[in-house]
Amino acid sequence: MQLQYGPIGVYFKEKDANGVWNSITDEQSREEYGKSAGELKGYYEVNGPKLILSHYYKDTFNMEDRAIERLTDLYDFWMPQVKDTSTYPIDCVFTSEELETIDMYKTDFENTVAEQEGLWLKEGGPSDEEWAAYKDKLTNSCGMEELLKIYQDAYDRYAAAK
Repeated sequence: MQLQYGPIGVYFKEKDANGVWNSITDEQSREEYGKSAGELKGYYEVNGPKLILSHYYKDTFNMEDRAIERLTDLYDFWMPQVKDTSTYPIDCVFTSEELETIDMYKTDFENTVAEQEGLWLKEGGPSDEEWAAYKDKLTNSCGMEELLKIYQDAYDRYAAAK
């Protein structure tokens, strides 16, 4: 809890009637620290691996208001758009050649996607021409087809061995 959000006495000020910690409100954080609760969390959280199990949210600390809002948006707005909830298995194995190709393309591919997503979120979605140019860049400069083939081949091997 403290690794993810910040220390008791700073991010967590008091417990509720059930002995579960409540996080600082945005208003309290601005008043006391001059920054939002999210900024306060970012300042104090420890970078690196952390594990927060779902039962911690009822046994140890209450979910912060912003997290509840994000989850509500996820379930009310985004999940109805999802047609397939299957995920790529984390234990797929790649050949050394596949790993070399992934190393060659993945960073550029992910950076291009993240940059373009940010622009479109900020400035609005793409026109048809921008979308075509984006797909062309991913295909011709960022190795999209090669990456798709590698991940599909690894998944196929995984499914066949399963």
